[in-house]
Amino acid sequence: WGATEQEVAAEMPGDHLLRPGAPGTTRAISIAAPPERVWPWLLQIGYGRGGWYSYDWLDNDGVPSADRIDPELQRLAVGDRIVMIPGMGPVVREIEPNHHLLSAGDADTWCLLVQPTADGGTRLISRWRQDWPKGPATAAWAAIADPGAFVMERKMLLTIRERAGSAPATTPS
Repeated sequence: WGATEQEVAAEMPGDHLLRPGAPGTTRAISIAAPPERVWPWLLQIGYGRGGWYSYDWLDNDGVPSADRIDPELQRLAVGDRIVMIPGMGPVVREIEPNHHLLSAGDADTWCLLVQPTADGGTRLISRWRQDWPKGPATAAWAAIADPGAFVMERKMLLTIRERAGSAPATTPS
C-alpha cells in the first residue's frame, strides 16, 4: 500500500539479514514535513511507549497512542526491544537518526525509513520481512495475520502523517 515499484524493489537496511527473496511487505506514505519532524514519532513507537498510532483499542490494550512528542520516549537504543505485545517484539539492530530504524527477531525484520523529498517533505517507508519455516501453521498464521497487519499498519502510517505534519517536533518544557 502506497509504495512505488522503485521503493518495493529498492534494498533497505536489514534486507541482508534474511535470505534473498524472503517474503515481506513494503508500505509507504508521503508526509508534508521534513524527516526531522517524522523521526521523533518513530522513536517512541511501541507497546508501553508511545503506542502504535493505529487502532489502540485493538493493539494497545485500549491505551491511546501518543498525540505529542514525549522527551522521555526519545531514548531508543540498539539492543532495546520494540514491544509488540507484553513480552514479545523485535530488538533494535540499527538506528540512524532521521534516516532509519531497524529491528529484527530471529527470522524477521522491520525497517522504518524516512527519506527527504524534493519538496521538503518525507517518504516514510515501512518494510516487514519474514523468513519463517514453511508449513501449515505458518500458512494459517499468514492468512489470518496479513490482512490485519495491513489494516493496522495503514492506520499507523496515516496517523504518523497527520501528527508529524501538524505537530511541532518537540514539546515545550
